[in-house]
This record gives sequence, C-alpha cells and structure tokens, in this order.
Amino acid sequence: MSTIKKICLTVPQSMNWLIVAIVSISLSVNLAADTVEQTIANKLKTINASVEIDSLQQSPWPGMYEITLKTGEVLFSDENAEYLMIGQMYNLSAENGFVNLSEKKNQAKVAKELNAYPVDLQIVYAAKGQQQAQITVFTDISCYYCQKLHKAIPALQKKGVTVKYMAFPRAGIGSDIAQKMEAVWCAKDPAKAMSIAKAQGSVSSAKCENPVSDQFRLAHKLGVNATPTIFTEKGLKIAGFASTENLLVELGVIQ
Repeated sequence: MSTIKKICLTVPQSMNWLIVAIVSISLSVNLAADTVEQTIANKLKTINASVEIDSLQQSPWPGMYEITLKTGEVLFSDENAEYLMIGQMYNLSAENGFVNLSEKKNQAKVAKELNAYPVDLQIVYAAKGQQQAQITVFTDISCYYCQKLHKAIPALQKKGVTVKYMAFPRAGIGSDIAQKMEAVWCAKDPAKAMSIAKAQGSVSSAKCENPVSDQFRLAHKLGVNATPTIFTEKGLKIAGFASTENLLVELGVIQ
C-alpha cells in the first residue's frame, strides 16, 4: 500500500468536493491493489485446494504478478488469474544484457537461509589472513569430488577463502554414511575428524545431538541434489568442483 504523506494546505471552500473525490479515488485504487493478490490466491485455491503459496507480489513486469509456491515453483499471472505462465523472468538492457531476475531473487533467498544458519553447527576452515570470499559447501565424505575439494582447502585458505561445511549424505538419513558423518560432527575436533574421513580413514563412533539430519533437509530445500554443492555468500550456486583455480576465478578472488 502506498505511503500517505501528511501536509497542510489552505483550500478554498468551493474545492472541498474535489479533495473528497481525489481521496476517494486514491482509496479505491489502493483497495483494488490490495485485493488483486487475494483474488489470484483465491482462484488458485479454488482450482486446486492443495496449492500452498509462499509469496505473491507484483513483478517488475507491469500487470504481472509473481507467485512463489511452497514447492519453490514460480508462476506469473495477470491480475485476474486468467492466464498463468511458469518460468523465469529476465530483464533486458543495453548495459547489462539478459539479467535473470528470478534467479537473483532465489539467490537472495538462499543467502538469507545460509546466513541465518548457526556457524557453530558447521565445520569451518577459516581463511588465512584477510578473508576474500566465503563459501558454504554441502558435502558427503564418500564423494570423490568432495574429497578432491577437501584437499584443496589449504590452498583456498591461503587465498583468503573461508570454507564452511554442511552435511549432505547422499544415501540419506540413517544410512551408513550419514552415521559416519554424525560421528564426524560429534568428534572432539570435527575439522580434524572431517579430514580423516575425507581421506577414507576411520573416525571413532560417537553419538551426540548433531545437525546432520537438519542440514540434509535444508539442502533439499535449497535445491541441492549432488555433492559437492557450493554456495557463495550471495547465494550463487556452484555445482561440483573442477579445480582450485577454477573455483577461485568463479569466486572473483583471481582473474
């Protein structure tokens, strides 16, 4: 709803009717704008009662509304919900070319989720010297490319990159790998235990309240389906690991 600014005016008595008319029109416009979202939501619910809407708002495209479902799908609708479109919205300009607005919005959402997650529940390898970049990595101790990335951590740290691990046992919660990852998180020195596990060594079995299941669920929520999945501080997703140099370029640490 638009913000109403209060000002003092001296108005001739004969113009009072005009002021009343303008205020009435303004309120009608605001009311209409307030009910468009509800109209769209109601129509979607009428057609499919199981639809769960996460957010519904005007999009940058005039006359189009963006509907984000709880499942993560994004729809676009006219104000009457007569026409629906599934997909991504782009902005095109001579300065920036094609900009994926839908992806930018999703990245902001991912960044917010990851930044809100307690650091003390992650296994962190801090940058050496001044931090240049920070990444969150959903990892599996049995994954070859996760092991390869782990070997690169000292070089990443030296370049000013902080690596924060979260658990994503690909075999699922309750699997043998998940239990081994729980032991890593429960170890006296989780960072050391992770290095042993990634080198295919044996980590002593340990039980404690651990975040492995919670992080696994968060990963699914963020669209993770493979390891390693890397997220930058801005929520940009980098799938897989090729080399230290490639990753540093993607992070903008080196040219």
